[in-house]
Amino acid sequence: MTMTALVALGHHEELAMHVRAARTNGLTDDEIKEVLLQTAIYCGVPAANTAFRIAQRVLDELGERS
Repeated sequence: MTMTALVALGHHEELAMHVRAARTNGLTDDEIKEVLLQTAIYCGVPAANTAFRIAQRVLDELGERS
């Protein structure tokens, strides 16, 4: 729910932080992507596209550290 609100309000830096937190708290990449897919429906495709780019960058960074 927090990630969806951040997408809706355009808080991109906060979104990146919460994507990291979601992974730390056990969400899978697919679960995070599903949340962002739902944002496309309720917040609009442009907002969701930006969120996907941010999330992918964060997930790529986290994958490089593992």
